[in-house]
Amino acid sequence: MQSLNEVAYEAILNDILKLKFLPGEKIQDKTLIDRLNISRTPVREAILRLKNDGLMMTVPQSGTYVTKISLSSALNARFVRQSVERSIVSEAAKKMSKMDILDSRTVISKQQIAAEEHNAVDFFYLDNDFHKSFYKATNRLQVWDWLENLSLQLDRYRFLRIQQTNMPLDELIKEHTEILDAVEAHDEDAAEKYGFNHLNLMLAEKDELIKQFPSYFADEN
Repeated sequence: MQSLNEVAYEAILNDILKLKFLPGEKIQDKTLIDRLNISRTPVREAILRLKNDGLMMTVPQSGTYVTKISLSSALNARFVRQSVERSIVSEAAKKMSKMDILDSRTVISKQQIAAEEHNAVDFFYLDNDFHKSFYKATNRLQVWDWLENLSLQLDRYRFLRIQQTNMPLDELIKEHTEILDAVEAHDEDAAEKYGFNHLNLMLAEKDELIKQFPSYFADEN
């Protein structure tokens, strides 16, 4: 059973990732206490953790704010993901069982439904499930957990990207299918190539998103 500290942390984290709390938004402790129906201490502990994660910050004599999206952190996280995941999918092409592949195809089918329903939240978490399946199949879930902690700014960017109605979700599904087809065919080189290219395109629309939502991104010049 989760502690109240963990419940508060997970709830606020998810609200930040899903843009229920916008980048740069001022957040009152009382707002969180009322929203979560949790006492002040767990909420304050959660805020401290989120500050350490780089997702919240305190401005002296002003208050507590959700940080803006750090594109440099997102780019660095993408670099690490590419470096690691190309090896993971290559290894999966040797090790992934038929049952694991079937489970991953089920995830892709659910993504198709989420795309048709314009359900950005489901699509986002299913996208994570798809990639996580390769770490699970290769007994490297600990690596996935490490990457998740590194990828919070990237995840904020990814959700914003997926949420836009002009985002070609069908293209993402096609890329997932190509990766999984290569894994199923035990084609390590193709799996690595498709996996690398898929992650490389993750930040392809960054200039468009910055232009559309300039106030959401940190000024890192």
